[in-house]
Amino acid sequence: MIVLQILMLIFCMVILPFGIGVLPGRWLKKEDRTLTGIWISGYLVLFALFELVGIPVVLFTVYHGFSRLCLIFGLLAGVGFLAGAVRLLKKKEDYSSLLEGSFPEKRTVEEWVYLVLFALLLGFQLYMAFTRASFDGDDAYYGVQGLIAQQQDTLYRINPNTGRSAPLDIRHALALMPIYEAFLGKMSGIHATIIAHSAAPIGLILLTYALYFQIGRKLFPGKRTEILRFLILMALFQIFGNVSIYTSETFFLTRTWQGKSLCGNFMIPAIFWLYLCMFRKASLTETTQRLFFLLAFLNLASGISSSLGVLLTCLLTAGLGLLFAISKRRFGILIKAWLSCIPGAVYMLTYLIASHM
Repeated sequence: MIVLQILMLIFCMVILPFGIGVLPGRWLKKEDRTLTGIWISGYLVLFALFELVGIPVVLFTVYHGFSRLCLIFGLLAGVGFLAGAVRLLKKKEDYSSLLEGSFPEKRTVEEWVYLVLFALLLGFQLYMAFTRASFDGDDAYYGVQGLIAQQQDTLYRINPNTGRSAPLDIRHALALMPIYEAFLGKMSGIHATIIAHSAAPIGLILLTYALYFQIGRKLFPGKRTEILRFLILMALFQIFGNVSIYTSETFFLTRTWQGKSLCGNFMIPAIFWLYLCMFRKASLTETTQRLFFLLAFLNLASGISSSLGVLLTCLLTAGLGLLFAISKRRFGILIKAWLSCIPGAVYMLTYLIASHM
């Protein structure tokens, strides 16, 4: 039973987003269609889809909202996974670089030393996150909201502090990270608190370093040693970045499962990765410009982490779009960047309307 639960959890956290990521992965350049690039793209779409389905359910469903959300989202995610699997089988030549970019055939001794050192640093973080779970005041609210959804089948309609029915808490209701963790618990049959404090940290830490790997490949193209040095440096920053309770590094290792950590350590760096994919090209091809679609998914997906996160990602998208447009001397780039902020703008408008009703 436990083995089946773990396998189902791995499917939901690894295989499902990868299968979905094959679809938006076609917007990436062929050299960027690595295992990690596809996986990251899948999570951006998956989180955006969860918000797209979850927000109407939260706002308009009082009873049995969680089961309804799981049913609709599960069906749509399943269709996306099957569509991605079919495309991967039919267009194998478009994804021939999946293993080439992630696992080069030969490595030097220096690369192996750096790789082992990074693996030790990553393994240490995963071990500490799994065995030394940090608890804080937010557990009494965010963690309990996921547990209430799993056990009471309702979304943000019960006050975690009293256990009584309460009006919709709109301040937190549109940030659905606890509910997504409850969804993982429902699919795998694992307690929501275990998902939040044990499974989610492992998955999100690996996802974040997958993103750092992709960023390193853009900063140091073709230089595998420098990429490994970059990953080691980022790992050291994360381990020794606890100089304040407010740093993103502190959230990364002590509040990994919370949406605020996801926003600061994944969503915002993902914007830099997508722009690096575009900036590194001498000319803007149609394929490169399609990355603005992924930016649109990202600006909606950031809502799963925090309502404020949507504002931050939209501002960063627009600001980098302005710099991109100036560097390429093409005003159309700025228009595309602004258009990619529309899902985020709709999210923020929904939040403002709902909070004043």
